[in-house]
Amino acid sequence: MTAIERAKKLLCGRATLAVVNGKRERVYYERGVQPLTDMNESDRALLDGASAADRVIGRAAALLMIAGGVKEAFGEVMSEGAIAAFEEHGVRYFYGTRTKYIINRAGTGPCPMEQTAAYITDPAKAEEAIRRTQHLLKLRAQGGKMKKLGFGMMRLPLLSDDQANIDLEQVNKMVDTYLARGFEYFDTAWMYHNHTSEIAVRECLVKRYPRECYKLATKLPVFSLTCAEDMQKIFDKQCEKCGVEYFDNYLLHNINSGDYDAVQKYDAFAFARKLKAEGRIKHYGFSFHDTPEMLDRVLTEHPDAEFVQLQINYLDWESEGVQSRRLWEVARKHNKPIIVMEPVKGGTLANIPEQAAGLFKAIAPERSVSSWAIRFAAGLDGVFMVLSGMSNMAQLDDNTSFMENFEPLNKKELEAVKKVASIIKGTGAIACTACRYCTENCPMDIPIPDYFSLYNLELIENREGWTTQQNYYENYAASHGKASDCIKCGACESHCPQHLEIRSLLEKVAQKFEN
Repeated sequence: MTAIERAKKLLCGRATLAVVNGKRERVYYERGVQPLTDMNESDRALLDGASAADRVIGRAAALLMIAGGVKEAFGEVMSEGAIAAFEEHGVRYFYGTRTKYIINRAGTGPCPMEQTAAYITDPAKAEEAIRRTQHLLKLRAQGGKMKKLGFGMMRLPLLSDDQANIDLEQVNKMVDTYLARGFEYFDTAWMYHNHTSEIAVRECLVKRYPRECYKLATKLPVFSLTCAEDMQKIFDKQCEKCGVEYFDNYLLHNINSGDYDAVQKYDAFAFARKLKAEGRIKHYGFSFHDTPEMLDRVLTEHPDAEFVQLQINYLDWESEGVQSRRLWEVARKHNKPIIVMEPVKGGTLANIPEQAAGLFKAIAPERSVSSWAIRFAAGLDGVFMVLSGMSNMAQLDDNTSFMENFEPLNKKELEAVKKVASIIKGTGAIACTACRYCTENCPMDIPIPDYFSLYNLELIENREGWTTQQNYYENYAASHGKASDCIKCGACESHCPQHLEIRSLLEKVAQKFEN
């Protein structure tokens, strides 16, 4: 009797895996890939050069066997992904039934481990990914409320100043850390990162984790619609770009008085209802940048909207432009759950004047400046998610540290926030959130948000003469339009959610850095 025949014979009764290596043999009884991931050092040594028989061998189990050094394998059921892995690594294989993929226990699609290993060829990397998935599935099985920090996929780390040149390797590490700490909500959109954010989501999240491990939101760009048929075409393309069959949350993107006619004309809310009825989305709502009166109108005319996404932060709380407080009040009046965007106002509230930062440090010297902004938003009644566009691992480490066991601001801390808001307003800083909507149609290729950020840093640091910001400005201007190159076409202002007078503000930037 050959070794593989002996392994097949041992695979009886409740046994799920049998390993034969010379005179040594072992039988396991755990389900799935658990026998392979739970092996001690002695069991791992047994795998090297062994013959293994398993009830079900998917791609994940195959790669684990290959990592352990198995020379041949038999599966009563074996997936095409497992066969491809065995062939690629020169492992002999036999099977009773061949299947496209190993189905999950609910019978609704591929099992989590099959999804995890689907795009991995390196056995060592597969083992790492499988263990990450096991950890996440245990976290999800424990239940509990979803943590309030969402990963906004709109300010991802870059390899150059090209917004489409995303540092995917760094994003992979950020996604791994974010999920491992118990967070699960990702937010992307059609136009983020020059239309590549959804692709980054596919590469860094969807291809690397089972669908059960995260919640994903994207948005329908109502401002780009030319006919009703566009909505289905865009949605289908978004599913393709993200690599998913459904979205947990689907938003009508940036409803405002200028685009609301298109929403009504093409019946975008009815389209969202249709997607939900078809099981293509789980919930639908909209993001909003306009007046409280307009928000009241939209929610009155569309009470079926399940949630609303609003720009809320302590600097805009009492501002005449954004009116965060009044928008929040309207959403609460309509009893709509709230997702917060721009809690740190595009980084503005991470780089505040020294006097303002001193107020925070006097109360809690160990906390970051950004933490105050995010905790302010997360502590508001009705808020179930706060999005943070994290650009590097340091920001992610910081945000997850204080949101893992979230505590809202107390009365003393709220008073400090009011004082800080007053100090920041006194600097005259430009209220730009770096959403970059303004740059897409700029005929002069002016990096408007970058120039505004440099201008604000100059004000906050209150320096005169040649500065680091001057250096950065000239670096940008060497490959992009200067602030003074603005031809006053107004295309930027029509797309600005903050309703900034960008043309006149660019004149200030030019005066600061070009004279």
